[in-house]
Amino acid sequence: MSIVESDFAYRRGNVSDRLQMWIDGVGGFMLLLADRVNIGQAMASAQVDIPIMGDISRRHAAIKRSGDEYIVEPLSEVKLNDQSIDGPSLLKHRDVMTLGRGVKLQFTQPHPLSTSAVLKIVSRHRTEPTCDGVVLLADSLLMGPKSNNHVMCTQWQHDVVVYRQGSKLLLKSKTPLFQADSTQPATSIRIGETVQGEEVSFCLEPLGRA
Repeated sequence: MSIVESDFAYRRGNVSDRLQMWIDGVGGFMLLLADRVNIGQAMASAQVDIPIMGDISRRHAAIKRSGDEYIVEPLSEVKLNDQSIDGPSLLKHRDVMTLGRGVKLQFTQPHPLSTSAVLKIVSRHRTEPTCDGVVLLADSLLMGPKSNNHVMCTQWQHDVVVYRQGSKLLLKSKTPLFQADSTQPATSIRIGETVQGEEVSFCLEPLGRA
């Protein structure tokens, strides 16, 4: 089958660089498009990209993408694999960061052909709003049944890929995907409208900062 491509143009100040993706039967995920994201306590005055309900500082740490690498910058107490760090440190696949008193996040880069990364809280804490993972979207987001996808969708038969190209997000699928009541394959992802296919159903919504 032919690849169906659709695009969603985003611009800073127009469409948020923080998106929430809701996937039916799977869960909710934050998609962060910026090269640098701040992690901190979930409170209005913090204005962070990843707000966490926990005993941490309002701005506790930052993660910066540089090429295909990610660097954590401690702004308060941070441990990397149980070792305290006091300056920028390179993140590697499956590293665990501990912020403050026990907020633990695991960093993964599961797919060898993508430089995008995923953060998951592995302690009892949660983000605000609650999500199942945070995708640091560099080049592509792979969703589907494979264990090395960024988001595992075990009931799907095929992968769906969201990837960046210039100022657009493109969508690849082996089967047609539609939005709203259209009978034509989607030509652009419209924020707030569900993308649906034979087995696929997800929606992107903008997120403000906590």
